[in-house]
Amino acid sequence: MIQKVIRIFFIACFICLISAVVYANDIKVSVSEVTDTRTTGQFFSGIELKLKVMGDVIADAKGLKLRITKAVDDTGRNLLKDEKERTDFDEPDEYNIGQAEVRVKLKNPARKATVIKELIGEMSLFVPETDHNAIAIINKFMTQTGKTLSNTVLKASGVEVAVLTKSQYDEIKAAKEKEVKDGTLAKEFGGTMIQAFSSLFGSMMEIGENSVILHVKDPESKVVAIEFIDTSGEKIKNISSMKMGDVKVFEFEKPIPQDAQIVIYILTSKSLIKTPLKLTDIALP
Repeated sequence: MIQKVIRIFFIACFICLISAVVYANDIKVSVSEVTDTRTTGQFFSGIELKLKVMGDVIADAKGLKLRITKAVDDTGRNLLKDEKERTDFDEPDEYNIGQAEVRVKLKNPARKATVIKELIGEMSLFVPETDHNAIAIINKFMTQTGKTLSNTVLKASGVEVAVLTKSQYDEIKAAKEKEVKDGTLAKEFGGTMIQAFSSLFGSMMEIGENSVILHVKDPESKVVAIEFIDTSGEKIKNISSMKMGDVKVFEFEKPIPQDAQIVIYILTSKSLIKTPLKLTDIALP
């Protein structure tokens, strides 16, 4: 009886280990471009691969990233760069549904190398539809400008987002300048809001009249993407975006409607789908 219980326990543990990571099997990866800059210098040397990623699951993904664990040429030289693992995700191709492009930078291959013998790693796809806790939707967010947005998903994730309009930014900047000049503090904003957006004050960043300015407090780098949606459910496309520290600035052609939504996509364990990558004999130019 005891042996049977132990056997059931180990089987249960094994099943849990298998289901802890969901792997996508319909992903196809190919090399679309190889840029080889083999030099003896320290700068601008190395090799860059452009990988084309295709699959039905890409259509539902809001981001993807690749972690390379092994890269060697046909002489056996290790091509892995000694770099920190990326926390940001690449966006799928919005014009070609189900496709994405990922770039991989490697060290110099040997002079006599003709192929990258092995490129091994793991691709992570962020698919928020698989977990309702990965999507924070704030309706009529433009009515909450000048303060931190209220949302249960953001709060549970430890993420705080404050929103400013261009006019409010100008007021806070003026309040900061007044504080520096005579030691007073604008009561309508307070020190917290002034401090949050202070990284922009001394910068050369241009703030347009139709800008939406966000301060995203995200200590665990969980925010993958931010979108703006109109009442018909269509995405409101920004013409440019900039980032400085925790501050993100989105510029639009027209003012954001007061009844628009902001959708903030949060990385969770359930929203992450992984697939192994292995490419062999990649020809070098």
